[in-house]
Amino acid sequence: MGTDCAPYLANLFLFSLELQWIQEQVRLKKFHLLKLFRSCGRYIDDLLMINNDDVMLKVMTDIYPKELVLVPDNSTGLSTSFLDLQMDICDGIITTSIFDKRDSFDFPIVNFPTLSGNIPTRSSYGVFIGESVRYARACTYFKDFAARVLVLTKKLKTQGFVGKGLKLAWSRFCTNHLLLIQKFGKQVLGLSEMF
Repeated sequence: MGTDCAPYLANLFLFSLELQWIQEQVRLKKFHLLKLFRSCGRYIDDLLMINNDDVMLKVMTDIYPKELVLVPDNSTGLSTSFLDLQMDICDGIITTSIFDKRDSFDFPIVNFPTLSGNIPTRSSYGVFIGESVRYARACTYFKDFAARVLVLTKKLKTQGFVGKGLKLAWSRFCTNHLLLIQKFGKQVLGLSEMF
């Protein structure tokens, strides 16, 4: 953990275990079992299973060694978090929003530049644009996007960012990412009034 090669080693190790298991299922002609894994994905050590009918719970000890303990989340099957996404299924529609486990911490997190330091101001406002892009990509609904942007704005203001600079950065974000935000409609332009 913490080394540059750690993610690559983890991916290679887990891939080799999964490939062995898949090859064994092919050899045994258990194609019905393999079909249940066609909508699953892994990012390093985080697994996402869609329509797997909890088969992974039954075969995970066949795929991974006993030292590697898989801890299923406590999702309902209609709502779960994966990496930084919250995914919900309602009326057969999958929607996404931002999931950040730090939201439930009872202490402040410093994770953006503080302008009282000796860092370039102009590039610091790029953090606001970058986070806005991330929120726009992750959020299905405007209300989730707007809530995240407003929380970010409030946090950045406590760290020395000024409203005028945030409005300018917002304007650049809207101009440069028009295709990304068009799903939210005109209401997205009015957000800058909250800065």
